[in-house]
Amino acid sequence: MFHHVVLFTWNDQVPAGHPAVAQAELQAYAKTLTGLVSYYCGPNAGLTPGAADFAVTAVFENEAAWHAYDTADEHNRIRREVFGPYVAERKVIQFVS
Repeated sequence: MFHHVVLFTWNDQVPAGHPAVAQAELQAYAKTLTGLVSYYCGPNAGLTPGAADFAVTAVFENEAAWHAYDTADEHNRIRREVFGPYVAERKVIQFVS
């Protein structure tokens, strides 16, 4: 399995309610993917000080399935329009299990 984890910290321009918009956009996109085993995303529950604001965890059948997800036009649109203006920091990791 190919795992993809992303952590986002919002900047001070993020509008109220925007994390729910980001979550809905990503979940709708995930429903269109082939080779996806699991996909979860959402805002921080607020239990740990200093934690990121939003996370994505996805498991793909293989690296090729992740690559298709990562380079798709819809994913690039979501990055550009939904996340781009509001992200102060983005951390990402991929690993195989």
